[in-house]
Amino acid sequence: MLPTLRIRMFGRCSLESDLSDIQDLNCARARELLGYLTCHRGRHLAREAVIGTLWGEMPEEQAKRALRQTLWQVNSTLEPFQITASKPFIEADGEWIRLNPHSAIWLDIARFEDLEKMTRRAKGQPHTETQIDQLNEAVSIYRGQLMEDCFKDWCIRQRRVFHGFYLQMLQRLMRSQRESGDFEGAMATAFTVLREEPASEKAHLTLMLLYYQEGDRTSALRQFEQYKRAVREELNAAPSRTVVDLSNRIREEMGVEIVNDPVSEASGGGRYEERVVRLLEEILALIIRNRHDIQ
Repeated sequence: MLPTLRIRMFGRCSLESDLSDIQDLNCARARELLGYLTCHRGRHLAREAVIGTLWGEMPEEQAKRALRQTLWQVNSTLEPFQITASKPFIEADGEWIRLNPHSAIWLDIARFEDLEKMTRRAKGQPHTETQIDQLNEAVSIYRGQLMEDCFKDWCIRQRRVFHGFYLQMLQRLMRSQRESGDFEGAMATAFTVLREEPASEKAHLTLMLLYYQEGDRTSALRQFEQYKRAVREELNAAPSRTVVDLSNRIREEMGVEIVNDPVSEASGGGRYEERVVRLLEEILALIIRNRHDIQ
């Protein structure tokens, strides 16, 4: 039996069930409150902490009133879905508030996080068919960035974490498709990666290798030129030695003169600031992932 309520936070927040059409929360504050509760699901959140995060710019009494009003708006929207639910979707008292982890709710972000954990693999081990199916499911769930119309600091941080997970799973899927011989699927996934991250070395390298394996050396070299242009425009960097070496090997086989392209010794290198930002985002993703594992 399907859950009573399905909440989607990727892209634009929406609510749906088998008993009701898809509904949107029209109030931006209500979407933000529901999003905050889903991202911190299962935790008893102190009202003061919620107020400080979502209404920190308001005077205390006004902020408390805003929380009460917004909570009423969220509950009013959830009420049609609550009819068949045995437990309330949101629990609250005078001191805390939380999204009830025991109510019949399906959350896209929760399923996405579960799939990310299930598709990690031991070093040197290929993904199983089940894991490949799970990667495809995760990619389909990610309909857009988390709460794309919210620009609060807490949401932006969460958005970066989920987007990082999405890119990681795309790369896992791309590699598994190539290893299993699904070259068409690997190409499609590589192009998806490039739409999200135009300078992705792994995606460009995958496309070059696939073209090369199919005997289309001209397209492989054309892909190298696109990669070289992307890393220059996006990262102000030179191409990595790995990609340059592959390009030169193809040129040798074609009898074409080798071009001495400048090389970045650090694979996927870029400006110092870009590398620091990426490292910090990876650390943040690891911290949040560990927090969820502990819970």
